[in-house]
Amino acid sequence: MRGRDQAVDIAGLDGAWNRSWPECPPEARRLRHRFPERWARFHALPEGKRYATSDAEHAEILRRHHALLENLLGDATVGDGGLVAITCSWSATGSPTPRDSTVAATTPRAAHWRSDDLATEPGFPSWWHFYVSAMDLRDPALDRLLLCVADDMTDGVILTEPACAWAVHPYDGGVDVFAEGIGVRDELLSAYPAWLPSTLQGTNGSDSGS
Repeated sequence: MRGRDQAVDIAGLDGAWNRSWPECPPEARRLRHRFPERWARFHALPEGKRYATSDAEHAEILRRHHALLENLLGDATVGDGGLVAITCSWSATGSPTPRDSTVAATTPRAAHWRSDDLATEPGFPSWWHFYVSAMDLRDPALDRLLLCVADDMTDGVILTEPACAWAVHPYDGGVDVFAEGIGVRDELLSAYPAWLPSTLQGTNGSDSGS
């Protein structure tokens, strides 16, 4: 079913996420705060360039994302499925709202998973509504979604796998990886040293990004 949204086991995903990332919603800033020892940051383009201005640079963004995902997926890289894409809409109430048409076009049959009030100031609710769809590395929808993020047309995207052992947050300019453990994180850092922020803030700091 590559190229088309596949069904996600919502109850299974909910349990898997809560086991892997307890008391933490699928949102990058909170994941960085709660699990800093599992976090690594990589640039999407050479020298930390934020936005692509050519087809070649868009291809490089996709190449880097695919390399990281292939590394994390391991043996699950081959075959259909293997990835869960989380996309978002936002509102001031807990009732789920439709996603922006641009991101909805990449995963049109995504199912609502959960809604969380991620407000940072009392009295100002900020609800995030999370939608999920299954895909694999060869699914054209994956590249469409990644380029949508890279061109700053949506935010809040998380890629994971059914057991939620790891999570990947692409943003315009780079990607945050939350590895299964410190050892896996360190292996990624060693595998792609040229993609790291020059300050090495990808493991412990506040390099730009959502």
